[in-house]
Amino acid sequence: MNIFFLTETESGCYKWRSGIPGKYLTRRGHTVQLLAKGNAMYEAPDAMVFFRAHFQEALKLVEWCRKRNVRVIFDTDDALDLVPKENLNHGLLQPRLPIYEFLLREADLVTTTTDTLASYLRRWNPNVAVLPNSVDPEEWHPQPRSGETRVGWSGSPTHFTDLPVALDAIRDLQKRYPFKLVLQGMCKESSLDELHQVLYARWGKPYTETPLGKSIKHLLAKLEGIRYEFHPNVPVGQHSQMVCDLALDIGIAPLLDNSFNHHKSCIKFYEFAMSGAVTVASHVLPYSTEVPVTAKNNREGWKNKLELMLNSDRESLLREQRDWVMTHRNIENTVELWERAYAGEGAGSLEPTAEAASLLQV
Repeated sequence: MNIFFLTETESGCYKWRSGIPGKYLTRRGHTVQLLAKGNAMYEAPDAMVFFRAHFQEALKLVEWCRKRNVRVIFDTDDALDLVPKENLNHGLLQPRLPIYEFLLREADLVTTTTDTLASYLRRWNPNVAVLPNSVDPEEWHPQPRSGETRVGWSGSPTHFTDLPVALDAIRDLQKRYPFKLVLQGMCKESSLDELHQVLYARWGKPYTETPLGKSIKHLLAKLEGIRYEFHPNVPVGQHSQMVCDLALDIGIAPLLDNSFNHHKSCIKFYEFAMSGAVTVASHVLPYSTEVPVTAKNNREGWKNKLELMLNSDRESLLREQRDWVMTHRNIENTVELWERAYAGEGAGSLEPTAEAASLLQV
């Protein structure tokens, strides 16, 4: 089978939805073509997969596919129409929403990450299949732990409003327990304060009144009084090793309880488990469906669950969490679903084989 991926290549979305499955589809004997800069030559594919809504030429390309009997597949890992104003990408996404909705309606098959998001997307297209985000075990090399306990978070700059959910609890617990908070991602600058200064210099005082400016200011205020270290973003190809190098004992995944977040997937849980850290997450979708240790989204809820983890046998819990990810969210086990989707099996018939079904049970 010849598959063409129409996607950018610099983000985590690319990594999880294109890079990892593309690698394993190639190993199974398929040809995977990726849009490249320059005058690259391509073969006409059996299936063209559009990711998110990155290309203005989508309308013409869908027409091209129709004339040549090329299957049109649209993949999205977020409900882009629900992105809140506080999200860094909100403004950039608004002019792309017509393309997003066009691809949802016109695709022969829509693929996505969770049952919750699949149900939502069926308002545009009844043919939706779940291809769960899955780790590539070859990328993960946990590092030895030693010294002070490390509680950490890693993520993109779209989580300025989510992270503060757990910070009051962390500040309280640091008064009683010797652990350090570790933050990684969010920006390329060397600190969050520097990011704030850069954005202020770029946009002036009006920036401080925007949803983004207010959310960053709120995060900085919540970090006051907390002992933490900060590591900036790294290129997507280095991210897995970066998370391993953080050598976290406990990974936190706080998430606001809103409709956009409900349609996300549990990538942080998968990454923490593969890097050697147990996960504590907010007791909201999607984490409430997969993560065994979740906290109510308030100060006391997070204090209780984090304190439990600080005093627990984390090695046995880590084994349980990592074993679950390696069984249920391992591309070596789930690549069959991508293969069958791209081969043209309709969403209604895209049930995993008996073996795969046993692996994918939550």
